[in-house]
Amino acid sequence: MCSFSVVIPVYEAKEHLSRCVDSWLGQTKGDLELILVDDGSTDGSGELCDWYAGRDQRVRVIHQENAGVSVARNAGIERAKGTYVLFTDSDDYVAEDYLEQMDRAMEESGADLTLCGFHHLYDGADIRKLPGRTRTVRLLEGAEDFLSLYEQSFLNMPWNKMYKRERMGRFDPSLSLGEDLLFNLDYLTRCEKIAVLSNPLCYYIQEEQKVTLSSEKRKDRLLLAKRVCQETEEFYDRLLGKQEDPLRKRGHQRIFTRYMNEVMDECEKLPVDKSLSVREKIRSIRAYGEDPWVKERGDEAIFSYLDYRILWFFLRRQRAGMVYGLCVLRRALVALVHWIRRKGRT
Repeated sequence: MCSFSVVIPVYEAKEHLSRCVDSWLGQTKGDLELILVDDGSTDGSGELCDWYAGRDQRVRVIHQENAGVSVARNAGIERAKGTYVLFTDSDDYVAEDYLEQMDRAMEESGADLTLCGFHHLYDGADIRKLPGRTRTVRLLEGAEDFLSLYEQSFLNMPWNKMYKRERMGRFDPSLSLGEDLLFNLDYLTRCEKIAVLSNPLCYYIQEEQKVTLSSEKRKDRLLLAKRVCQETEEFYDRLLGKQEDPLRKRGHQRIFTRYMNEVMDECEKLPVDKSLSVREKIRSIRAYGEDPWVKERGDEAIFSYLDYRILWFFLRRQRAGMVYGLCVLRRALVALVHWIRRKGRT
């Protein structure tokens, strides 16, 4: 049995897959199996997976009909044989000593989960996301640490973490939002300690993408975000046990802020959505402001970003047209910044 199972869902990823796979096969700690789950690719990614399997006996390939990333990850978990399981997206990659550092942190701390910082490569910029100092978090004593990691989005994803295979659940394939966080919260119910590494050891690639969500999908997205928020609050309550209400209230406020950030984020995506008319976009914004949960709890939110604070000022007053206009202006400014950045690289 190998020590590490690395699960990589692969869909239409031929252009970047080699960079990802090579970063794993070149690890300083080589006792691993690489499980490539070809999720019905049509661009030659499946053939490239098979090529790697023929070249290195540590590579195993699963071919399946296109069913989405959660089903692909679950298929990889089912086939995994390692003591520990890790995930990577096919267009991302990891540092050559990623396994070595993650394994050392897990073993020295006696933790049930290890997470690390990462490089967020966004439209050519390298933004280092760091979870604070290296430490061991005891969950039953670390409600504040949990909130901090949650607020910084370090609990949202599976690809900067190392899990114990025997404690893992499964991803919910019925969800299109929040499934990674819910998977992690479920895993944490079977954990006592988290090893936190401050080092940025993996590289998350994100490019500017067009938004094409329909209004119905937008509605579903916020319903899912609400469910994620509620389940996170319930998990936090379990951590607190019978501790005093002020601490519980403050924690709920911080967790709810993430939901409100989703609402503001949806508003800011509307200008580039070509599936809706301007009138439909303004109607969508008005619906966000009229949502009973937003009206009841919206003022609890602690917005860190000035643009979100400004949008909420107008949204809570039902000034949907003003909100949309500000979002258009912001999108133009963002586009200008990216243009200047790209020009600077040429």
